[in-house]
Amino acid sequence: MRHSSPGAVCLLLFMVGLAAVGGMLVSSANAWEFGPGANVAGAPTSTSASSAAAQKKASSAARATAVDYSLNYSPVRRYFVEFRARNAASYGHMYVMYGEANERHEVVRSAIAGFFPAGDRRDCLNCSLYNWTIGHVLPVPSEIGASDGDLEEQYVLARFRVWIDAAQYKRLVAYINARKANRGPWNAFLNNCVTFGRDVAAFLNIKMPLLASLSPTVVTYPQHLVEAMARANGVYNDQGALRDAAGSLPVQISASKTQPAAQNAAAEHAEKATTEKAAVEQAAPAESSSGQEEGKLEANALH
Repeated sequence: MRHSSPGAVCLLLFMVGLAAVGGMLVSSANAWEFGPGANVAGAPTSTSASSAAAQKKASSAARATAVDYSLNYSPVRRYFVEFRARNAASYGHMYVMYGEANERHEVVRSAIAGFFPAGDRRDCLNCSLYNWTIGHVLPVPSEIGASDGDLEEQYVLARFRVWIDAAQYKRLVAYINARKANRGPWNAFLNNCVTFGRDVAAFLNIKMPLLASLSPTVVTYPQHLVEAMARANGVYNDQGALRDAAGSLPVQISASKTQPAAQNAAAEHAEKATTEKAAVEQAAPAESSSGQEEGKLEANALH
């Protein structure tokens, strides 16, 4: 009996998955056609064709308005949104870090939102490998939040940061919370970390590269999109990383950074105590032997 070639099977599965994801994502795409000033608190999970068209028209009109963000910090625009691309075992990951900074440009609070296959966490390496693999063919469950490696600066490949005001930041938080409640499936080709980053940028009315603004799906490397976003806004050099203000890190992150130092100090103290104890034990027989010799000499002198 002849078996079908693996390539043909994979192609068939891919086409089936493509059709399935396409059907599921149509309502998702329509549901998130909101402009920068939209009220996302009552965001629908599905829309009719007429309401979707109306929302798209309103969204297009909103995007035609003047840019309402800055590339520089100010007391009014002290909230930042940083689009990041970081290294990974595959083709990388795009995510958004957003929060508030003080007058010294130090982060006083922040959060991370990235779209990825379910199972990944900051404290669990490769936990989403199964979903990630299947997600290149079929839709898989997803998560929105922080994943392993997002907070490690050495993995960052590209960044683009803008500054917004308090009202915009409040709307952004509501938008991301609404997206978390209506995540939809993850698929490597149709609904991925790059399309999520593009959606956040569109919500903030950020200037986007032509390809990313026209295509309903974004199949490109995260680093390339973030760099293209920066160039579209006139940024050609690295904006640099923001420093963390004292006490601004979440408890679990602060503990992970301070715990190794405490463990090292305890290990050094224990090692020092062991060394000193060994030295004392070595010195004790020597002193005892010396005392015995002195006793013999005294006895000989008496005789």
